[in-house]
Amino acid sequence: MSRTQADHRLIALTVGAAFALLPATAHAAESCLPAADEEGVFSLVVENDSLSSGADRNYTSGVEAGYVSPNNCRIPDVLDDTARPFTQFFSKADPAFWGLAIGQSIFTPEDVAANPAPPDQHPYAGWLYLQFAVAAEIKPSAAHPIGYLDTYELQLGVVGPWALGEQAQDSIHKLLGASSANGWDSQLHNELAFAASFDRRWKWGAHPLPIFSALNYDVTPTLGFTVGTLRDEARAGFIARIGNALNSDYGPPRVRPSLAGVEQFYNEPFSWSLFAGVEGRAVARDLFLDGNTFRDSARVSREPYVADFQTGFSLSSGAWRMTYTYVWRTDEFKTQGGRQDFGSLSLSRRF
Repeated sequence: MSRTQADHRLIALTVGAAFALLPATAHAAESCLPAADEEGVFSLVVENDSLSSGADRNYTSGVEAGYVSPNNCRIPDVLDDTARPFTQFFSKADPAFWGLAIGQSIFTPEDVAANPAPPDQHPYAGWLYLQFAVAAEIKPSAAHPIGYLDTYELQLGVVGPWALGEQAQDSIHKLLGASSANGWDSQLHNELAFAASFDRRWKWGAHPLPIFSALNYDVTPTLGFTVGTLRDEARAGFIARIGNALNSDYGPPRVRPSLAGVEQFYNEPFSWSLFAGVEGRAVARDLFLDGNTFRDSARVSREPYVADFQTGFSLSSGAWRMTYTYVWRTDEFKTQGGRQDFGSLSLSRRF
């Protein structure tokens, strides 16, 4: 079997696995008996440097389509059996809801005209993945004044030509009338990878603003870690918001490793919020910077500490929600020579 045939076969298997999960998702959703204010949420998140500065460099694109079940939905057996020992021991609660997503991330150097890519710039890389998630929640109450939401996630995917990063970027550039990047032949090699993540988000309810009681504010601290062949890191941060109906969610969805919320929210005639947040990460490994695990490949000298600063707004009307986030990320490797910024746009619909 030629390498091209092998690449096409694995791509077909990856895409086929994603579509094979759709009937299971639909069946699990049908097994739910949601209350009037509890429905599943489908969301699409697009992150791109064209939504901010417009420069192709480093993390240049991320797209993720996902589904999050209602709170009282039965968890699929395989997810429930895997997650329940963790949720009962660490979260002191049964699994509350689950999620499934498919996504792709693309990374390029700053000089996309050079071939091969400059050795002191971010290596070319694509990442195509499936993401499974289970959440356990303790809501704020008299017994628990400070509630929290724990999420357990597993990403499984492929890095390298199998991830179709070059094809995706070329298609977008043709659509926009932009020139193609020249150095994709030097991208990371094909590799199967995984990342297991845990995050806790604390919440003690929204409070009226002291100077304007018609508006509320809240602060959501977060703490988490990721381990796997894709990335090893520990992180901590928070999001502060002002607006109305803030108790209906935990913040907007994002593509990892960004400071992320969970896309589950309640119907409101109209609600809005402004938010700002920061997250610091201690990174022990990043496949996109450190290079392939088992083969020599392009790589750069990684910075061990990275911070994301973000600000944005969210608008909700009935079953729809739209969020825009502007992100400023500090240097991820020693020869980067300047921070990166990009924008994130998400659109969600309750069903």
